[in-house]
Parts: sequence; C-alpha cells; structure tokens
Amino acid sequence: MRLLIFILSMFFLAGVAAAHHSVVPYDKSTVVELEGTVLAKRWRNPHIRITLRVENESGEVEEWDLESGAANVPARQGYSRQSIQDGDRIRIAGWPSTRGRKEMYITNILLPNGDEMLTTPTQLALRWTGKSAIAATESTDSDLGRSIFRVWSFRELYRARKPLVYTPDAQESRANWNPYTDTLALDCIAPGMPNAILNPYPIEFIDEGEKIRLLIEEWDAIRVIHLDSATIPVHVPGSPFGYSIGRWDGDSLVIDTARVDFPYLDDEGTPMSDDVQIKERFTVSKDGNRLDYEISVTDPVNLVDTVTWDAAWHWIPGAAIIQTKKKRLREIMEALVAERP
Repeated sequence: MRLLIFILSMFFLAGVAAAHHSVVPYDKSTVVELEGTVLAKRWRNPHIRITLRVENESGEVEEWDLESGAANVPARQGYSRQSIQDGDRIRIAGWPSTRGRKEMYITNILLPNGDEMLTTPTQLALRWTGKSAIAATESTDSDLGRSIFRVWSFRELYRARKPLVYTPDAQESRANWNPYTDTLALDCIAPGMPNAILNPYPIEFIDEGEKIRLLIEEWDAIRVIHLDSATIPVHVPGSPFGYSIGRWDGDSLVIDTARVDFPYLDDEGTPMSDDVQIKERFTVSKDGNRLDYEISVTDPVNLVDTVTWDAAWHWIPGAAIIQTKKKRLREIMEALVAERP
C-alpha cells in the first residue's frame, strides 16, 4: 500500500512540476496568422504548447513557440492530443508577443482535414469556416427555468468598467514585479479571490441548503458561500478565497467576501491587502440561458477607487466540469489512505 501511494505521489508531483504556466505578454488587440509544420506538442492543462516550423517571406525557416488555453477547451469540441500529430501542416491564428519574440497565443487552428479547432474560450467565432461556436450550442428551450444551479460555460471575457487607479505603494510594488520570477503560478500556486473567478472556464453552483458550493474548473477550485449568516464572523482566519456570505436579491445571488489572504489582485503584480472587500452579483437571464456577472473590489491600501469587472457565462446542455488528472490522482490517493487498516 505504501509503495502504491508513493508511486502515485511521484506521478502526481511530476505532473505538477512539468506543468507550464504562461507569463508571456501578448497583444490581444492584434490577430496574426501562421502556417507551418508541427515539430512538437505538449497537450495538457493548464496550457497546450506547440512548436511550429514556419518559412518566412524571405524563405528563412523559423521556429515559433505557441501556447493556448487548457486542453479542456478543444476536448469539449471533440478534439484530443491525437487530433494533431508531429509533422502535420496546420494554420493557426492568435495573439503575437508584445516583446517581438517568436511566440504566440493561439486562438484558432485549421487542421489538415479541414476542421477548425478553437483553443481558447475567449475566442467565440470560428475564423476560416464562417460558423459560430455559440449558435450551435445555446439552448432556446424556455421551459428550462432560471435556476443558477447548473454548469455554466464561459461566454464573455471579463472587462473592467474603468481603468484601475493605484496608490503610490501599489505603483511601486507593480514596478518592482517581475512576471518571470514573481508569478505564483510558476510554483503551481493557485490564484486566490478575486482572480480565481476571473477565468474563462466553466463553473458550477451546487445547492447544499444553508450553503452553496461553487466549483471552478480552473485549478479544481472549490468555494463555499454561506447563506446562514448576515455578517462575516470576526474569528474566521484568512484564506486565499476568504469567507463568503450570500443572499438572494430577487433573482440575483449577491455574495460578500472578506478575510482574503492572498498577495496579488491579478496576474500583473497588483498587490492586495488584508483589508480587501469583494462584492459579486450573479444574475440569470429571463430565458435561463445566460448568467451575467459583476464583481467589485475595494482595497484602500492599493486602489484609489473601487474597481468593477463584468463578465458572462451561458448554459450549454450536457456541459460538465472536467476534472484534471491531478485531481483524480489526489482522490485515488485519499481513497487508498482511507482504506488502510
């Protein structure tokens, strides 16, 4: 039993150590295309990686380092690591590096068989085939109700209502932050609130009576929203997700969160203090197919004003939260330990 647990532990840790976490800045306002031959690929969460051999306009051969979103994104379209093989000639579109490097973030891939694969949920339209990735999957059944308790798939990229204004201390901290050494994800440290919810992957609300369990596919995260308290208890210790209390405001779920113990507000080195206060509002549309979301963050130590982001999810029949191999291995290990005499 000990040997089996040790083997599973080593396999789990190896997967964590090999995981790639993007720190490369990309120009999301520009979309460029490349066509070339696949030299290598790494098909896993949290990012797919592809090395592409491209012949430039001068006839010179270049190697491009490409990445995209998690492998879960194409998996939901029916594609797997077998869909692209070394030696395949493919066309890709995506966001170029802001630093002039031969690096891109892929949003679309045209496969050798003519199929088009989306590789990030922030890109909703197929580029070359002229089809809509959403139109074919949205439900129009008005009898489904307006329940929030289901799996919601990402629809619209979160956006701030106005630019963030930083305090002098926060400005200094951001200036000293190096994404290539200070990004916590490089050490496989999952983000805390509010960054944990601001990601383009599915979420699921589960009704547990006096509390709601919120599953977040990215990082296999779980939040608990307490419905049995009007205030946040003073004795609660800090944690990356903080302590959340919820209430219903008509058809909207309103959540207040405090006691967040996490160093950064975002992936750009914005510091976050223990005084941060977070308010969220989830509102299901009248036809039950769309979940609008707003989140406001107040941190007087680092932000001059409250900042608010908006985003949206939509309901796709049959969608489910996909567990990563790491989570399944962790569950196996926990089960083995529980079975020991």
